[in-house]
Amino acid sequence: MTSASTDSRGATDADRIDALEGQVRELARALAEASRRSGELEAELRSLRANVDGSGPRFAALYADFTDRFRGTTAEVTAKLTGYLPDVRRLVGAGDEAGAHATGVVDLGSGRGEWLTLLRSSGVAASGVDANAEFVTAGRSRGLDLVEGDAIGHLQGLPADSVDMVTAFHLIEHLGVEDLLALLAAARGALRPGGCLLLETPNPSNLRMAACDFYNDPTHRSPLPPALTEFLVTASGFEQVEVRPLHPSRSPIEPTKGAAGQVEQLVSLAFFGPQDYAVLGFKPQQADRP
Repeated sequence: MTSASTDSRGATDADRIDALEGQVRELARALAEASRRSGELEAELRSLRANVDGSGPRFAALYADFTDRFRGTTAEVTAKLTGYLPDVRRLVGAGDEAGAHATGVVDLGSGRGEWLTLLRSSGVAASGVDANAEFVTAGRSRGLDLVEGDAIGHLQGLPADSVDMVTAFHLIEHLGVEDLLALLAAARGALRPGGCLLLETPNPSNLRMAACDFYNDPTHRSPLPPALTEFLVTASGFEQVEVRPLHPSRSPIEPTKGAAGQVEQLVSLAFFGPQDYAVLGFKPQQADRP
């Protein structure tokens, strides 16, 4: 009497197990390939959507010059970004055991690289991703850790719980709501528990921004009211969400006293108040998987 049973074709239990294991391995390979291809198709779809919204090859060729004209000089942008350094110093490298091996700051849509340059000069480990090949080449020539690619795909390719801080300056207004939610989910996955997401975007509460300046960039989708961005960040699993109004311009209106002065103050705030705002949100220390 043998210890292994056979079927009508003479196959033993061991043979059948080997065959099943082979099928499982083949299915796993097929699933991995399907997942990879799905990621490629999602990135291609985002690229096609961007082209429809005005960021085709002709405008892309002008985008560096466009940034110089409408975003401000490198010195001006760097001066604004300096205000975030206290947040970075408080957060980067300050995690508990779960964040002990986090990799500093990952910046999305790094553009001309002012933020990465500022972080490097401050001794902070930082890397970035941008879809514009010209910006990436220029940044690399200055020694920045910068790759060409899609922001969402880049985040999804990072190890889970591996980043102290994810930043994106004037990026989310280029995204539709589904892609924005995908970016928030990917950022939450990449951040360590207690890590921070920092988003800066134009402020449509400023009427001049909402009605005119926002549309200087034809690749913008639509203005994002602060309350909406705060809601989306909170709904995506972030906590301690903070909205910071930023960058008011100098008002030429000198308010008088009385009721007329109050009206003048309201007009001044509406047209010359904060042109941008930032939203900061933190991944819970005891984060469950989204």
